[in-house]
Amino acid sequence: MNWLILVGIAALAALVLLIRSSSKSSEKARKSAYRKQDFLLSPEERVFFLALKQAVGEDYDIFARIPVIELIAPRDDGTSHSAQKTLDRMADRCFDFVLCDKTDLSVACALELHEHALSGKRQAAPADPLRAVCDAAGLPLVRIEAGPLYDAAEIKDAIASAARKEPLFLTESDGRKEPRISSIEDLEL
Repeated sequence: MNWLILVGIAALAALVLLIRSSSKSSEKARKSAYRKQDFLLSPEERVFFLALKQAVGEDYDIFARIPVIELIAPRDDGTSHSAQKTLDRMADRCFDFVLCDKTDLSVACALELHEHALSGKRQAAPADPLRAVCDAAGLPLVRIEAGPLYDAAEIKDAIASAARKEPLFLTESDGRKEPRISSIEDLEL
């Protein structure tokens, strides 16, 4: 009878060890099923981000990978069924970068990196509904060709021309004044 109690205790101990080892292995499996991404941006995007940061300086805050549907929504005027369908097709798309005004975080423009043709010949970009949607929403979209190096001055010029909302007017205390050319001889061409 003593040997039956010993066998029962041994079997119970083996069962406890088996349960503990299986729970540890399942915990390891849960931990190893995921891994942390080391960087928010790919190496190519990080190179562009540094050039973009240099180009905009302290003028804008830069945000990365913002979903299109976070910045664009259909109007609430009843004619938005087709607009909603178009946005639904873009639900998984993100703008690579978004520039926002530092003072109030209003959106100045969105930026996308696009790949150039491998053949060396410039080809027209395929029709992309995102351009039309951005134009309709009034969101300036700047497309920059992806590459190993970026010119901060070119990026700055592209952003400045896209984010410009209205023509430049010289204002004085008595209202709007148009610029004037006082003499044609002073004009440099």
